[in-house]
Amino acid sequence: MGKSAMADSNITSEILKTIDILEVLEALLDNAPNSEIENILQEAWIKVSETFPDDFKEATREDAGAEGLRRYIRVKAFFENPAQNPISSEELEAYYRNRAPVDEDSAEFFFPE
Repeated sequence: MGKSAMADSNITSEILKTIDILEVLEALLDNAPNSEIENILQEAWIKVSETFPDDFKEATREDAGAEGLRRYIRVKAFFENPAQNPISSEELEAYYRNRAPVDEDSAEFFFPE
């Protein structure tokens, strides 16, 4: 494995761990006993989400939850190597719905009707 691949692997591992933290914060938010605790958890969630690379922030700005971030990782891997990292057309459509501007021609290339 080359230096770049190892660096990407470390970054992806760190991002996945951070997404796990966001998932826990999301669950805690759902179960917050009052608005004061909910506000504290929301601030923590925002601070953690601000640690993501810019491409993640841009690609998930409409779906910045853990699910949207995981989807972005799958889509990013798909674009790097579609044969090894296939995704469904629904997943790609969801990715484009949450990213502006929508590039429907690119999606059509991978999933022609």
